[in-house]
Amino acid sequence: MQSAAEKKRVGDQAEEAAEAALTAMGWDVINLNKLAKNFRFADLLAKRGSTRVLVQVKGTTTGEGMFGALPEPARALHALAGHLEVHAVYALVRLARSGPEIRFGSAEDAAALADQRIADYPGTLRYHLYVSDFEHTAEDLQELLP
Repeated sequence: MQSAAEKKRVGDQAEEAAEAALTAMGWDVINLNKLAKNFRFADLLAKRGSTRVLVQVKGTTTGEGMFGALPEPARALHALAGHLEVHAVYALVRLARSGPEIRFGSAEDAAALADQRIADYPGTLRYHLYVSDFEHTAEDLQELLP
């Protein structure tokens, strides 16, 4: 089990990696956690042109790229984004020795996947998302957005 300090370190590194990847692709990024210590629903706000995206970043150091993620927060992010007329995505960041592996998927898909895994394995599955669940990178994030 990770300590609170280790979880924070992994989360901070994952946010930095996602922010750097988005910035490299021309997105203007604000780390919401730097504005309000721990912003409840999203970690980053990314903007490119008229497109705005709320990004929930999940970080892991597991070799398989497993993420503890529950459907309720993903649904809350999706609902908030709809109300604000922006997009909502999850950034899954696997921190590896060779560098971060980052994949993006919609918050709606994250909720559906977590719901399905909970239904398939009630009470026994801690990890509900995997880096392989999503295929989009920062380079093709725009394709994910409707």
